[in-house]
Amino acid sequence: MAKHSASKRFFDKLRKKFQLSIFNESTLESIFTLRVSRLDGLFMLVSVGMLFVFLSYLLIRFTPVGQYLPMPVDHGLHNQLLSDAYRVDSLHEELQRQIRYIDVVKRIVAGELPADSTEYDREIPMDTLANHHLDLMHASQREQDFRAQYEETERYNLSSLKSDEQNLVQLLYLPVKGTPVGAFNPAKDSYGIELEVESHQAVLSVLDGTVVYAGFSPDLQYVLHIQHSNDFLSVYKNAVELLCKQGDVVKAGAPIAMVGRSRDTHSRLFLIFELWQRGKALNPLEYLIIE
Repeated sequence: MAKHSASKRFFDKLRKKFQLSIFNESTLESIFTLRVSRLDGLFMLVSVGMLFVFLSYLLIRFTPVGQYLPMPVDHGLHNQLLSDAYRVDSLHEELQRQIRYIDVVKRIVAGELPADSTEYDREIPMDTLANHHLDLMHASQREQDFRAQYEETERYNLSSLKSDEQNLVQLLYLPVKGTPVGAFNPAKDSYGIELEVESHQAVLSVLDGTVVYAGFSPDLQYVLHIQHSNDFLSVYKNAVELLCKQGDVVKAGAPIAMVGRSRDTHSRLFLIFELWQRGKALNPLEYLIIE
């Protein structure tokens, strides 16, 4: 009951009328009279607020003023715009790279750049030549120092060589100019092929890589293991002299050893070459072009 009485008194106060009168001071004549309550004032305030909101909507909706106000952010659209911007940037870089590549090919065809070939008269594909001469980006001194430090740290870390099932070998150098005489047969512990040579010559690295083993064996003379990208490992056995040491980084086609020299002119001179990938022996004849 007390709560009901308090509520009644509150609403009575809201409905209580107040009179505002304006008189002429000289004649005491009433010029303006206004009788309002607190409730009337509240209704008037709400009405003015709604009118202000309505007029603001009309101003933003039908005038150019709305263009200068911040619009609500759609996070999905924002992420899509960022993704498209990165994609456009990547396409631009790829386009510039292709333009530089085509320019190098034109210079090779025009004879401005040398088109080298191997000593076995096997011409290197144009794609490899162009990539050899193509400088896609100039590295800063800071980047060069970081590369040198990283390569020194990761020299013996074979796990840093990422495998890619889809990446195929574009060019596999012939290690020596010779005739295959030993067949590849893992069932009989023959994991490579023998390349018989006629003279003392250099052994070439078949791909870019890092020398992970260089040593001497009483049965196989000097032996080299070179780790390449995509988990390829090339093995060279029966060399008579080494031209590199463990930890050296070699390029494809670079001399790494010597083979073929023998005091016994009647002995057979040959190089044993093996090719491995992720612990599995591969048939080198499927990767080499032997004329």
